[in-house]
Amino acid sequence: MSSSQRYRFPQALVLSILALTSSSQAAAQSATEPADRKRLMGELVGLAIQNTQFLGAQDARVEEKRLSAAQTRVWPGFSAEFLVGRKRAADASGPRYELSVAQPLSLAGKLGLRGSLLDLESESWRVQRIGSEILVTLTVAQGAYEYAANRRKAAFAEKRRKRFEVIASYLAGRVFATPQRKAESRIVENRLKNVVADAIWSQAHFKASLEKLTLYVPLDSGKYPDVEVPWLSGTKRLDEKEWLEKALTNNPGLRIQRLAVQGAGLEKTLASREGLPDTTVVASYEQGRAAETEKNYGLGLILALPSWNRNRSGVRSAEQRELAEERQLGYEEQKIKAELPRTLVEYEAARQVVLKYPPEMMTELESQLQDADEGFRKGQVDLLTFLELDGSAAETYGLALDAQVDLAAKAAELLALTADRDALTRLASF
Repeated sequence: MSSSQRYRFPQALVLSILALTSSSQAAAQSATEPADRKRLMGELVGLAIQNTQFLGAQDARVEEKRLSAAQTRVWPGFSAEFLVGRKRAADASGPRYELSVAQPLSLAGKLGLRGSLLDLESESWRVQRIGSEILVTLTVAQGAYEYAANRRKAAFAEKRRKRFEVIASYLAGRVFATPQRKAESRIVENRLKNVVADAIWSQAHFKASLEKLTLYVPLDSGKYPDVEVPWLSGTKRLDEKEWLEKALTNNPGLRIQRLAVQGAGLEKTLASREGLPDTTVVASYEQGRAAETEKNYGLGLILALPSWNRNRSGVRSAEQRELAEERQLGYEEQKIKAELPRTLVEYEAARQVVLKYPPEMMTELESQLQDADEGFRKGQVDLLTFLELDGSAAETYGLALDAQVDLAAKAAELLALTADRDALTRLASF
């Protein structure tokens, strides 16, 4: 039979693919072998909060502003002046001494206003600290879902690789005479390449997703733990009005902006008082002796003259600052009102997709492939049917895991917008 009628499955291709798969087998064992112990998602979040240094930096900022506010309210201490000289009267002279004490009085309330401004800064940092902790919690939770999904994908790809090793060995060196058999063998060639490529990328994504977690969680290098994450059911519907109200009330960005508006109002009040005169109480004692001893006592007030324009430009500047902060707050609220409905639409789509892939389906897919594999070995299932089932099962398996990751991401986005302090528990309930 001529070469146009006979086709031999390329053995060199099989050997090269087997070499590639064996090189990735060691890496794949980390996804398929059982870990020493499972890591819970909550455990990773706890480690992240303990070890994320910028949370500690924000704690220090809160304390810094609180202490500065306390110090700013303290009245300045008194000042003392002592002079020594000579007193001359006619032809007589003698020593002269003068002592004066001055105590500034903060009667215009400027110190209290400056302290209140620092209190607002401290509160702003505290709100930012809360938002940052929630963000770290949700980021690690999302990373845990992504890592767990990629770990399962890598393990599934490894099982596919092993099945195709058997097929490759079976087909190596066989002759396919008819056009139908030639087409089948070429399908297998292409599928073998794709399976190996999928296995390689699955391992890369699996490892990369762990590296993303190590930014927050201290994990041993080169070890790939089995992270257990709750399976999201997708049964939780969300009410837009309820979530919008929570977002407008609790969103950290909005709360910080409201504090900025409040601070601008205090700055305007402070600017209006900058033109008021400062007051100082002065007490003095003077003693001098020339022909005879002379003593003088005094008690009085020093009033600084107010500036001629009473800080009018400063007040107008503070008014414009307050207006700017109020308008910025309106913009931030409008942005939340636009962003939340969009996120809810995407959440609902992700929820509907998750409902299509119940958790028991994952075990069912693996069981179907195992039955088909046994049928193929026994000659009860033809090659193309087996390949079609393998491809559809692999696609469904990946989509089911991606659906979990997508729903976790959308739920985390909503929880971040509303700054839910119990975000980790809430996330598992979606």
